Amino acid sequence: SSGINAEYGDNKLDIVCLSETWLKLNESVIEREISELGFHIISVPRSSRGGGVAILLRKEYHHIEKKNKFSSFECAEALITRRGCKPVRIVAVYRPPYSALIPLL
Repeated sequence: SSGINAEYGDNKLDIVCLSETWLKLNESVIEREISELGFHIISVPRSSRGGGVAILLRKEYHHIEKKNKFSSFECAEALITRRGCKPVRIVAVYRPPYSALIPLL
């Protein structure tokens, strides 16, 4: 998490989209560290080695996480809502090299 803090927390970024996170399901230690830095994490880990996408959002942003499942790419999606503002949809997509053999959608 020190790398995350140095790159994102110190630069006052509000939203960060990541690919190749290499996170696994229920990595509570990483999730807790990210939370302590002031971010929500929306993570879509790959069940096999490598891959995965994530969106980091500052905690002051309310969001609705949307679950998607595609065969040719990995996708994390959040709808950010703020009182008095139009919702904003953020999507992080990663298409692995092997997916060139599979149509995009």
